[in-house]
Amino acid sequence: MTIHRTLIRILRKLLHWKRLLKIIAALITVVFIGAFGFLWYISAFPNIPPYTEITEYRFLTPSDEKVCADGEQHSYQGWCSEQRQHYYRTPQGTEFFGLQYDWITNLEKPVGKSPLVTREYMQRLGYIYDPAPKANENNPYDLPVGLTWHYDPETKAKMLDVSCAACHSAQLTYRGTAMVIDGGAGGHALPSLEPTQFIANSIVSLTTTYINPFKFNRFARKVLKDAPKEHYSKKKKELRKATWSAIKQALVYAKNNGSLYPTQEGYGRTDALGRIANTVYGDNISPENYHIADAPVNYPHLWDIWAFDWVQWMGTVSQAMARNVNEALGTRSRLDLTHGDTLYDNSVMIPELHCIETTLQFLKPPKWPEDLMGKVNQDLAAQGEKIFDEVCASCHGPFVRKAIAGEINYKDAGQTHDCKTCHGPLMTNSAGKLIELSDIKHHPATKINADTRLGTPVPDYALQYKRDWYWEMIHIPLDHIGTDPTSATNMINNTYDITRVVDLIKAERAKGSFLALPDPKLIPDPSKTGFAAGLSFIGGQVRDKQYREWGLVEADGYKTVAGKERQVADLDGFGEVDTPVNWRAYRPRPLEGVWATAPFLHNGSVPSIYQLLSPAEERDHTFYLGRKEYDPTVLGLDVTKFKGAFKFDTSITGNSNVGHEFNDGLCGDGVIGYELKDRPGYCRQFTRQERLALVEYLKIHEDGERPQPESKPHCEGVAWPKDTASRVTLDAIIEIGAEQ
Repeated sequence: MTIHRTLIRILRKLLHWKRLLKIIAALITVVFIGAFGFLWYISAFPNIPPYTEITEYRFLTPSDEKVCADGEQHSYQGWCSEQRQHYYRTPQGTEFFGLQYDWITNLEKPVGKSPLVTREYMQRLGYIYDPAPKANENNPYDLPVGLTWHYDPETKAKMLDVSCAACHSAQLTYRGTAMVIDGGAGGHALPSLEPTQFIANSIVSLTTTYINPFKFNRFARKVLKDAPKEHYSKKKKELRKATWSAIKQALVYAKNNGSLYPTQEGYGRTDALGRIANTVYGDNISPENYHIADAPVNYPHLWDIWAFDWVQWMGTVSQAMARNVNEALGTRSRLDLTHGDTLYDNSVMIPELHCIETTLQFLKPPKWPEDLMGKVNQDLAAQGEKIFDEVCASCHGPFVRKAIAGEINYKDAGQTHDCKTCHGPLMTNSAGKLIELSDIKHHPATKINADTRLGTPVPDYALQYKRDWYWEMIHIPLDHIGTDPTSATNMINNTYDITRVVDLIKAERAKGSFLALPDPKLIPDPSKTGFAAGLSFIGGQVRDKQYREWGLVEADGYKTVAGKERQVADLDGFGEVDTPVNWRAYRPRPLEGVWATAPFLHNGSVPSIYQLLSPAEERDHTFYLGRKEYDPTVLGLDVTKFKGAFKFDTSITGNSNVGHEFNDGLCGDGVIGYELKDRPGYCRQFTRQERLALVEYLKIHEDGERPQPESKPHCEGVAWPKDTASRVTLDAIIEIGAEQ
């Protein structure tokens, strides 16, 4: 009874309004101090790599003769400045939560007046900068390579756009010099929600700006500096509304996606397929389509990919435009999949993607800079070349396929190989049946142009509607290569419900619409749609919607307009058909320039080529990423521990560093070593001398004859960086070559 009375007295005192106000004030103070402390903490940029000063930029692979205009002495990696700027700054239509380009460089740190985005901050996060002068029309706000903008005609705003170059450009540093690796693997953590990373910190800064009237006033004056005085008040209200919309979109994204990526991606990686799937199927259709994405992969390097018959780590896609459209959708291009009357409306920029794709045809692999990182030991490299030909070439090729008189010739120019080259003695499934690694049907003779071989003299701008040769990519089954299977198995095993989209199509068709239904052979049950089949369908509709708007596809269906077949084939990429395949395999690629692409394996789990040539037990099980300093002795990165590093732990799901091992034992099941001639099917590991010889040879390895672009990049249809609608018509592309 006494305890009861005591509690009543305490409650009466607590409930006295003065005491209650004090308690509330105290709680508010604690929350404010805590929030301020957090914002001050991230404003100081803790726990990110230190700044490394760059004293010199070095371009690689200079041309032997003057091929560029405007007084340039050389092209580098096959690109002149014009092509490089097209690649660095051309947008693709992505939109991150409605963030606008003008906002980014006008945002302040969450605490204080200092600008959020500076070269030092972004370089510490792994973003790279164009060595060109800071003030130029292609980059007025001095943002990193690949962070650009596109004009949204609806909002009349310049939207922040993350283009291909953001993730597929690299710089390696060596003693203060930055080697520019165009088309190399990016080293940032773009999708990260860590508070000091770029996207997350931009949203935090935008939120504090929205809440703090002093910050917002400073922000508005900068963003609206060109607004007429009589319209300033209205524009300021519109700006406030737009910032709140962006904050809400970001909060929804964080809520829906925060728990979907348990394997931290860190620097230089992203779970590309998982994020594409969660964006297209989850964000745009239904949250029930979200799947755990625990298989981060390296950003792949891009030289020569236009010559491949299959791309992606699993070699699943054969059409260039399909690859690019799906990538843009996965990088958050706007897409409507929930309204029948506006179904497939999107912000994907196909002319720009085609410009980037054809610009990449000129990109050459980077050559080893002997004057910077040391001369190649030619005797040791010769030993390595012999080992490479005996052990590595059978998988990495390249395998040239040519058409002669309309037929496909399966003998290489200058070399021959038979079925064993691709299949090998142990390339079988569990039933003992040889696995079909080359799907010839995707390259029928009717797709091959025997009359106009790439590289022959043609007009500067010719439509690329056929090709007569390509590099065939073989596929190595998962149980043979033995590397981490998570990326492949996630893609194969996960399914998605697109019934909502199909129902919309059926409703519109009942009204007389010509919208296509999924092919029942590829998608028999829309509630269990496979990753690749669903993207092929949705991406194909996005593509055809734009082709229809440009008069390339008939207005009442999906048939190409008569006389426009070559234009469509050119845009798609040599007329290739989008027929994705879910290989239970990974795809080895040619290795010229591989020295510049560390870390290695598809998931980036091996920091150097020397370790890649070693048994798994000799590889680092933990190492540290976040800087670009190169170690030429092992062809890899300096991965010793440092403040702000990302700790790569190979014991975590998706991060395994086993497989692709040069080890002792039966070949297969992850062992791909030196097969003994006197004991077929039995492999041995490399000696240290053999590893060093291969390391030396891979500095100078060349893939041999390669297809050459038949025309200059197809960029005439791209209007940028003017403040006009960037999504222009394709008049240039449609008209050029119409009589060819």
